[in-house]
Formats: sequence, C-alpha cells, structure tokens
Amino acid sequence: MTKNTKPVSIASSDTDNLAAKIKVGRPKNLQKRQQILTAASDLFLQKGFSDSSMDNVAQRAGVSKQTVYSHFANKEALFTAVIQHKVDQYQLDTETTACQQLPLDIRLKNIAQRFVQLLRDPEAIAMYRIVIGELKTAPQAAELFYKAGPQHGIDMLCEILEQSGFTPLSKTNAQQLAAGFFNLLKGEYHMKSLLGLDIELTSEQEKQLIDNATQHVTSRVDSSK
Repeated sequence: MTKNTKPVSIASSDTDNLAAKIKVGRPKNLQKRQQILTAASDLFLQKGFSDSSMDNVAQRAGVSKQTVYSHFANKEALFTAVIQHKVDQYQLDTETTACQQLPLDIRLKNIAQRFVQLLRDPEAIAMYRIVIGELKTAPQAAELFYKAGPQHGIDMLCEILEQSGFTPLSKTNAQQLAAGFFNLLKGEYHMKSLLGLDIELTSEQEKQLIDNATQHVTSRVDSSK
C-alpha cells in the first residue's frame, strides 16, 4: 500500500462506491448463513442429530468448517437456528410487532392459521419424528427443539396477552392458557401425521380447530377482567 501525505477528501461518488461495497458484502454473509442452514436442515433430517456433525454440515454447504463456526458456536446452536428458521418461515412473530392494534381474537386466528400450516409442513413433521426417535441417544435435541419451537410460541402468546392489557392473568395462568391454545390446534390430524397415516383435515375442520382454540383464550381472558 502506498502512503499518501496529502489530505484526502471523499467525494460523493467515492461515498456511493463505499456504500455499494458494503451492501454487496452483507448479503454474501446472509447468503452464506442461509446456505449453512439449508445444508444443516437437510443433514439433520437425513441423519438425525446424533450422527450429524459440523464437519458434515461444512462439506454439504460447500464452505469451510471455520465458516460454519463463524456463524454458529456449536451443533446445538445450529440445530436451534434450524428450528427457528422453520418457525420464521410461517411468520408467527409478526403478530407481536405488526398487528398490535388488531382485536385479540383476530390476532389469535392469524397465529392459529399459520401454526396449523406449520404443523402440516413435511419437514416439521419429519423433524418432530427425529427428535422423538433420539430421546435416549440425544435428549438434548428434544430440549432444544422444545425451546425453539413450542416454548417460543407460548412465550410469544404470553407477550401478546400482556400487550393486550390483560394484566389480571398471572404469568403461570398466561402460560397455561397459551399452551392450551396450541394444544387445541393440534387435533387428530397432527397425531396421524406423526404416525405416517393419511392426513384428513378439511377447511371446515381447520376452521373449527381455530375457532375452538381462539374461544378457549378469549373466554378465559374475559372472565379474568
């Protein structure tokens, strides 16, 4: 690098070029992260949690092991990110940020529709089976799955109830109410999907599930006022 002793002034074109370079650089990192997540998801679904390694992920993603570790501290963090990424695809968290002015029952139905779609996602079903199948060999996978998936949903719904101003609900009651909401949305179709049986869920049955789960929450909230 040559030294320049003269004062340097940055012209607007130079600033634009610098900004362009930054913008070009950042998506590459995001793209690399997505590349790793996709490879890890495929690997976990194919080999399970126990038989997958960071080396395997790096090879499948076509990146170095160092690159994988630059994004994820360990296999547990990567597995958690894979679960979170699947949940994020159904935008459940948008209800906590973009819909605060909507009535509670509308927000609940929006969440319910997306949650039912998530439960019917073939990859989500497959991951659920893998976690159950590895309870003895990798019990930590079940804990990671629960925290990133079901527990995350319960915490989100508790936050919505708090945002809605229903403070008479204790934290314990709010968590129980949220858990009941998601459990009601599972229904018979969820059990069938885990067992590999044909999934029969008509639009009318889905609507009934959503209405029942919504009513479960709104009726308890109304009675707590």
